[in-house]
Amino acid sequence: MSDKTCYESRRITISYLAVYELCQMFDIPQDAPTQAFSAAIEKLIFQSGVNKSALPTPQNQALATAPIQPNKARLLSMVSQ
Repeated sequence: MSDKTCYESRRITISYLAVYELCQMFDIPQDAPTQAFSAAIEKLIFQSGVNKSALPTPQNQALATAPIQPNKARLLSMVSQ
């Protein structure tokens, strides 16, 4: 890693239920500033680590890149009706 690290920020929208759950999990008041919720979300992300099932695997990549073939028989029956 270099001496100079560049960080990007992303803006996300979370539901009221997610805010409620964050408040319960981290004992945050519901009227807390936005930074408190951001910190809680970052803590969840970095504590849980990387979800290995979400990482691409050769099998998942093959499925994702396979072209979708139309059901020609079904299309033909729809057109001929």
